[in-house]
Amino acid sequence: MYVCICNALKDSQLKQAAQDPGVSSAACVFKQLDARPQCGRCLPDVRDMISSTQISAIDSQVNR
Repeated sequence: MYVCICNALKDSQLKQAAQDPGVSSAACVFKQLDARPQCGRCLPDVRDMISSTQISAIDSQVNR
C-alpha cells in the first residue's frame, strides 16, 4: 500500500528503512530512501512506523 503518494513510497519500503537502528525521525527514513517529504500528509504514518519498529525491536531484545 502506498503511504507517501508524492514519492510513491510503499509501507514495506518505509518499514524497512525504519528498521535501521540509526533512524530516529521521519526525515531519517526519507533520507534512507533518497526522498524528501513533499506535502507532509504521510509524516504521521511514517512516525508511527518508526515507533512501532522501535517497540518491536525492544520487545524482541527483552524476550530473548
